[in-house]
Amino acid sequence: MAQPQETAKQKKVVKFGNAAAVSQECVKKAPKETQQKFHSVSSKGDSLKLVGEEVLSSTSKDELKTNLPKAIVVKKNLKKDVDILYASFKNFEKSHSNPKEIKEFKHACNTVIRAAQKSHSAIKDKVYKIYDKKK
Repeated sequence: MAQPQETAKQKKVVKFGNAAAVSQECVKKAPKETQQKFHSVSSKGDSLKLVGEEVLSSTSKDELKTNLPKAIVVKKNLKKDVDILYASFKNFEKSHSNPKEIKEFKHACNTVIRAAQKSHSAIKDKVYKIYDKKK
């Protein structure tokens, strides 16, 4: 029996925090505390994406009222973690001597943060759509 081949779409499916654009090696070069902050932002980004899917599947105001509070809590916690990660990155940037590694880690942080922003934006658009509001 022949093994089914993976489609291009299947190959691209990766976990949010482990996106192909994020080199885990560059993250490992950061101090432990900074790594922990990075992984915290990454996991909360995963959570925002998951609760965001619930919000996006809402078809009425009542469903939205049920699903949206979880997304709001995750988003607020994520914002705090992003602020902490930024401060931690600044310390890493000051104390690390290899500019290439600093740039790679900054790119990894930005990739994770942009993915979270994309989830947040989709949630926000859905809320505006259900409540018939303009941006």
